[in-house]
Amino acid sequence: MGMHCYRGGGLAIDIFIYIGTMFSLAWGAYILIRTADTHRKGKTLSLGLSISWWILDALWISIVGVSALYGVWSISINPMIGVIGGLVLIIVGVLLLTLGALEFRSIRRVSGIEASRLITTGIYKWSRNPQFLGFFLILLGISLIGTSGYALYMAIHAIASSHIFIVKIEKPYLGNIWGRNSQLQI
Repeated sequence: MGMHCYRGGGLAIDIFIYIGTMFSLAWGAYILIRTADTHRKGKTLSLGLSISWWILDALWISIVGVSALYGVWSISINPMIGVIGGLVLIIVGVLLLTLGALEFRSIRRVSGIEASRLITTGIYKWSRNPQFLGFFLILLGISLIGTSGYALYMAIHAIASSHIFIVKIEKPYLGNIWGRNSQLQI
């Protein structure tokens, strides 16, 4: 009998989840500040800054995944509803993320390293941020499948912080580069 509020795992899982969370919050704040500074100067992201975002996303999804796997802060939900609802969210999320990435036709554009043109075709006719939306749906789906309140908390935190990023940093940057057209669906 331990002090864990989840099924299995032990100290190693505690350390990964809680230290990983603190690190990802600190690292996320740092790269957010660097991104804001870069965009204020009217520049695209450097390769290093773009890789930092990819690493942060990988760490975030790992924390959500491990939290869901071990049911950290377990929430009471019918397991069948959690699995079916979670799978639907994950499938739709992967579809949106993939369609958005494919429309860019370049990993450099997807990563913010290059800004060659405003994308308004394909999935971007309906959403200015299908990749963010897809990522969020995936996080929420994983949370539901694992019935993890902690994973859900982390998913909601990702959604809220990304919304702030989009509104306060990305939207003005895109407005400066592409003008009024970039404001249509953000």
